[in-house]
Amino acid sequence: MPRRYLTSLLLAMVLGSALTVIYVKHQSRVLFADLREVQKLQDRAVIQWSRLQLQNSTLATHSNVEARARRTLKMRLPESIQLVRLP
Repeated sequence: MPRRYLTSLLLAMVLGSALTVIYVKHQSRVLFADLREVQKLQDRAVIQWSRLQLQNSTLATHSNVEARARRTLKMRLPESIQLVRLP
């Protein structure tokens, strides 16, 4: 009887271990799929950031700022320059 009990216990432990391995492998695959999705989102964010940086550098050029100031704010260069020195 004790031998039969030990065999049954060993069989239950082996089956439990096998089911645990199956569960852990499944969880590993699910987490890997989630990781790939997050990496895709990160790649999209990096591309978007690069585009925004390029757009920012384009809009910040001196000629673009000057043209927008002339067009939108009706700014112009002064006709004569006056220097005033303060004591």
